Amino acid sequence: MTLIELVVAMGVFAILLTLVVSMFVNTARTFSDQRGAVGNSRLASTSMNEVTRIIRAGTEIPQWSNPVNDPVFVYAGTEKATVNAFIDAGTSDDPPPVKVEFARNANNELVETRWAAYHVHTTYWAFQTTSDYRRLIARSLLPPDADNPVFRYYTAAGDQLVPPSNGSLTTDQIRNIASVQVTMRVQGDGSGRVDPVEIQNMVGLPNLGVARVEVH
Repeated sequence: MTLIELVVAMGVFAILLTLVVSMFVNTARTFSDQRGAVGNSRLASTSMNEVTRIIRAGTEIPQWSNPVNDPVFVYAGTEKATVNAFIDAGTSDDPPPVKVEFARNANNELVETRWAAYHVHTTYWAFQTTSDYRRLIARSLLPPDADNPVFRYYTAAGDQLVPPSNGSLTTDQIRNIASVQVTMRVQGDGSGRVDPVEIQNMVGLPNLGVARVEVH
């Protein structure tokens, strides 16, 4: 084999090697991007399912010597919501309610906290002051955005109830909540090549006679 033939052979081999490596890199990148997109969707849908389940189970809590029930929502803010709910009403003759809070923390994670109930005045319920359950239900939320809050609140007529910045609706406003729009915006992929996932649900309150649910 002459020197020229050897140089040509090495050039052809280099081109083929470059093509193979490029194909491998592109395939690996495509697979990684698909995995990132699936991960984002899974994170968003899992957290959305839990929040939707609790809100749909929201209920007013009767109070001793008070004809007015405690409302479904204890706190109704853009990045935090606290709900009174009967989650497992069919598993007991006297099922206790539970108070559940969903709140974004400083790490842009959605945390679920629960408080157990106990009987007062025989058949009425009150909640413990110390939570007995806490877990992380969503990581990698996009940073807070005033135009895309986690929670939006609406009356039965479809009018939006807007909480103050870093605050809650008033008790009178809370009593007018008929549905909640929940928005999960997740970006768990750090490559910069995968678009974030956004899931939006309009969740009604069946226990108050409003069962509207819309998924976007």
